[in-house]
Amino acid sequence: RRARPPRAVCDAMRATAASFLLGGVKVAASPARRYRTSPRRLAPPVFARNAHRRATAAAADAIAEPSTPRSVLFVSFLWPEASSSAAGVRTRSLLEAFQKWGWRVHYLACARANEHTESLERCGITTHRVSPNRGADFEDALDQAKPDAVIFDRFTAEEAFSFRVRAARPNAARILDMQDLHALRHARHDAVKRALKKNIDESDESESVLRASLAAVPAAGDPSVARELAAVHRSDLTLVCSPVETRLMRDRFGVSASKLVPASFFCEAKHKTTGENNFPSSRLSSFASREGFTTIGTFYHPPNVDSVRWLATEVWPRIREALPDATMRVYGAYPTEAVKQLHRPKEGFHVLGFAPSVEAAMEPSRVLLAPLRFGAGIKGKIVDAWMHGLPVVTTPIGAEGMRPGKDALWNGENAEDQEEDWGGRWRSLDAASFARDAVALHEDAGEWERARARGFHLIDELFPAERNLNVVRAATEALFVEAEAEDAEDAEDEEKTKNKNKTTTLESRRARDYVGGALWHHTVRSTEYFSRWIEMKETGTESGTAASDHECDAS
Repeated sequence: RRARPPRAVCDAMRATAASFLLGGVKVAASPARRYRTSPRRLAPPVFARNAHRRATAAAADAIAEPSTPRSVLFVSFLWPEASSSAAGVRTRSLLEAFQKWGWRVHYLACARANEHTESLERCGITTHRVSPNRGADFEDALDQAKPDAVIFDRFTAEEAFSFRVRAARPNAARILDMQDLHALRHARHDAVKRALKKNIDESDESESVLRASLAAVPAAGDPSVARELAAVHRSDLTLVCSPVETRLMRDRFGVSASKLVPASFFCEAKHKTTGENNFPSSRLSSFASREGFTTIGTFYHPPNVDSVRWLATEVWPRIREALPDATMRVYGAYPTEAVKQLHRPKEGFHVLGFAPSVEAAMEPSRVLLAPLRFGAGIKGKIVDAWMHGLPVVTTPIGAEGMRPGKDALWNGENAEDQEEDWGGRWRSLDAASFARDAVALHEDAGEWERARARGFHLIDELFPAERNLNVVRAATEALFVEAEAEDAEDAEDEEKTKNKNKTTTLESRRARDYVGGALWHHTVRSTEYFSRWIEMKETGTESGTAASDHECDAS
């Protein structure tokens, strides 16, 4: 009997098939040879090569146009606000991409219809409004959309609605879009609060608030990480924004690589570079025509509130001491009263609220400041700044996931960091060093031009729309192709499987997903049963497919 190839090798190759196909990655494969005295066992590189060939072919087949248009349903509590949040911009990019790929696109939200609903409808996206905990209404939307795939916006939407999708549309792929790793953000927020409560001296870099935040990783018993990982395991695929979070989930949290799909930002190039130094040749304002600083970000997001508070109280006074005439412009939707109280025009600190456009917020300023002390994911404000020719000063939290080839949590010990070329400065760990970096970049025309050019290059390197979206497309559409038999190493073994029932990759994955299957057991489905109880309490009945109807179904 022939030995099977190492499953880890094949799984890894299948998980990255889309990247190989679309990114032009070369696969090194040794010639066929015997090893370990077995006359018929091939070396692992040969298995990797064969797995790569099969996976590449499957990905190519998946991208081929289906006979009938597929349908995708996005599910969220809110309508995507592309005008006020980076998450909204990213979601709109995904919606438009699925339309471009020929899918019928639907969007379901629990919020009341507003201008963002109308914006979706004008783009040809079918919208549905459903109240939480209303099974029949949700299933009506499913019947209208008839989705082949359902994409949940953050793990909370997966908790609230995935069980209904599983009951009413069991063959639909369930995909979780994380936006960021919430549990990591919450752990860092808690670390910052604890550090501030202890009145840590921020001038002592070894015990700074930022170092406490950077060292925080949620433990296995953390309820936040348990909820989020449960949603990941219940889902067929998970879209992950940051390469740092992809590695953390894979290596520390034990999530299978086959479930994780890189899905960062999707930027269309709006600039051109020219000359031997690749300086921008766009119509963007020059160093001399710009002045002052800016920051932007919705104040629904706690990291932005803390960032502006720290900026106003600790960082800005130091900048004004060095640059007495400098101005700081703070933009963001939904500012709280506490944030509005930071508006101090006499000190050059202007809280301006909602920005009519990103261009209006970026164009007059010379440097974007992002003094983030906690957070997760990719920072949209930094992406926007680079897109508009604005160098950035931020912290290691802000730069996380935005440094090419760096996917580990930063611990401050890597000497290579000091030589790294980036679109600004990012190593500050306290208010004094942050202010020095801000002043230096604001005043040094040569460094400013180099950081600006590097920002353009980083947009092209990290966030190209076509490449990043095609990875999502290949991973999604590969779920619907015929699955490869696990023991078909060669033609002889493939012949043995011809008479077996054919299954899709989606069905094959679910049959092997023991962790996901375990999490659908009734004892770990408190959210589902709580939702059903709320509906019965408020309406006197339970609508939708009953739990007992699918209790014994396969995952």
